[in-house]
Amino acid sequence: MDRKLFTRVLRRAFPGHSELATAGDRLEGFVLVLTALVALVAVPLAGAVGSELYVQQSAEAVSEQQTTLRAHAELIADAPLVVGAAVAEGVVESVPVEATWTAPDGGMRQGAVQAASQAKAGTSVPIWIDRDGNLTTAPLSTEGAAVNGVFVAVLLWAVAVGTMMLLYLAIQYAHKRIRMVRWAREWERIARDWTAR
Repeated sequence: MDRKLFTRVLRRAFPGHSELATAGDRLEGFVLVLTALVALVAVPLAGAVGSELYVQQSAEAVSEQQTTLRAHAELIADAPLVVGAAVAEGVVESVPVEATWTAPDGGMRQGAVQAASQAKAGTSVPIWIDRDGNLTTAPLSTEGAAVNGVFVAVLLWAVAVGTMMLLYLAIQYAHKRIRMVRWAREWERIARDWTAR
């Protein structure tokens, strides 16, 4: 950080030594210091929350991976054409289509699966099923749990610091408005005194 900028921040945070400092300046400095403390304290707290979430979701991921199976369903009908379902940025929109698949016990299951628009009957579509052969969502991975933990930790820290920054800016704005009103009144008084002479 530039030395002049650092000095300016210190003076703003600790204005008490200045004879010109007002109560508003001291309040601004207090909130600025408090914001810095919150930013520091929020790091381990947010990290602890993110770590706890990672541990919890990692256990869930292991459980889901043990009870969720990858399978393939065969479409028994053509997928309908959806208006605007053309390839956009390399992603083809999917639509629900009736299909059949084999359950872990060897029995046949039927239901609606997601398939690309205009996919033909007989097309094989990858799906996720549970131990009973019912459709389910993809299991959470440990990598996904890690991403979620980091995201939540960063989000909590950003919310804490952002809230304090908004409070500081609000106080700074209010103090500036009050100071401008006082200056305006003082100039009016001085102008009357000069006019009266």
